[in-house]
Amino acid sequence: MTAINEKGQTLEEFLASYDDSIYRHPSNTVDMILMTVSEGKLKLLLVKRRDHPFIHDWALPGGFINFNEDMEAAVRRELEEETHITSDTYFHQLYTFGNKDRDPRTRIITTVYLSMTPEENIRNAKAQDDAEDAGWFTLSKNTISSDNEGRRSLVTLDEDERGIHMEYLIEDSAMGNYIATTSSLRDTSNAKLAADHIKAVNMALDQVQHRAASTGILFNLLPKECTLREIQNVYEAIIGHKTDTGNFRRDIKKMLVPTGKTRKIAGKQAALYRFNPMYSYLMENL
Repeated sequence: MTAINEKGQTLEEFLASYDDSIYRHPSNTVDMILMTVSEGKLKLLLVKRRDHPFIHDWALPGGFINFNEDMEAAVRRELEEETHITSDTYFHQLYTFGNKDRDPRTRIITTVYLSMTPEENIRNAKAQDDAEDAGWFTLSKNTISSDNEGRRSLVTLDEDERGIHMEYLIEDSAMGNYIATTSSLRDTSNAKLAADHIKAVNMALDQVQHRAASTGILFNLLPKECTLREIQNVYEAIIGHKTDTGNFRRDIKKMLVPTGKTRKIAGKQAALYRFNPMYSYLMENL
């Protein structure tokens, strides 16, 4: 039986008469927070904007979603354009940012995706038409103070070859049953992030640091087969400090499956493991 609305219209008749000019159309974009670990440090890909707005500021790579393009297809396209990565890359939606004044051009709503990949998948990050440069920035977050009223932290982004340093003070304040977060660029910085991208970077870094070991998200930064030392090195790069080896290995082995293979490292044969994805699935779905 064909469904009819109050005006007596079928779906086809309703769509034929629908006026999509009643509401102004916002523009929609996707932005990528692409992380890897290189030389024991957590790295974030940024591009330098070539034109207005936010000219010469560093930004998350991303772009506008084509009208007939799915959002995830847009993310894959941007990943391929910026890094040549075409498959086997972890990504998921992090947050949607839509403040009416976040971009002076027009109303632009962006959905930010967190993406992580092993260093071996990174070939050549390249600047696109709307960017004059691209680089991998060392990313870290350190707590200055914390109590029941809030937390103050420093998020730093450094590109040593170019001598670029960005430092943001992040203040989390308890507001009843939620946390209000503000950020400010420190005077020690010689560059800045475009638009509201520091909010996305801070949110992603919190999520990665808090979930690195508990859900196995860190394995997206590792090859499929790896040693316990390689796993610990990546974990320490994420959290920004050393951890107790015995406790870490005892806990992380719960997530691993031995491969029965070994790799020679520093003259010794080290056992190779792979991540058991069912561990994360079961833990997140209890």
